[in-house]
Amino acid sequence: MQIIFGTTNERKIEDLQNIINYLKLDLQVLSMSDIGWDRGEIEETGSTIEENSLIKANAILSFCKDNNITYPIITDDAGLFVEALNGEPGVYTARYADDELTLNPNLPKYQCIIKLLNKLNGEQNRNATYRCCVTIMMPNGKYYQEFGESKGTIAEKIIGELKKPYFYSVFVLNGTNVAFNSLDTIDLINTYRYSALKKSLKKLNEIK
Repeated sequence: MQIIFGTTNERKIEDLQNIINYLKLDLQVLSMSDIGWDRGEIEETGSTIEENSLIKANAILSFCKDNNITYPIITDDAGLFVEALNGEPGVYTARYADDELTLNPNLPKYQCIIKLLNKLNGEQNRNATYRCCVTIMMPNGKYYQEFGESKGTIAEKIIGELKKPYFYSVFVLNGTNVAFNSLDTIDLINTYRYSALKKSLKKLNEIK
């Protein structure tokens, strides 16, 4: 069966394919490019990751209906929620420092980390949770949502190699002493995004 994954992010597509292989499912992933998506970036106007995931799924469903495409759609949204900051950056995780970077393009691309660490300077409570919501949208408009989360702490400084997603360089998963960015696929298989995607693929396999 073919499914549409609502992203242009190659890392996310690779993640999904890894999970399909891990679960030994007979599924072929189609990207936004594969279906000819030409409507630009989908504006995420929701106040929660659940809303944003559903907004993306509905937008892609509308495109599919207009183009006679009848495959199930999977979309996701995720965020880093820091306890001491009342849940920041939350739904704004991917654009946490956009305002600062717009005002001063000379700031480093990882300004989001600098902003987060500055806000937590001197803070003892560094607990944080990565959460992911995956929406499974069927061609008839019926949908299901699955969730995953990983609990950890925010380090006091950048750990290891600095690369996207930048917050992975300061998020230390509970039960480990390393940052998310140094975990390999086998370590990630039970973390927040993988967990939500695994649940979603199993659900899709049940209802197909």
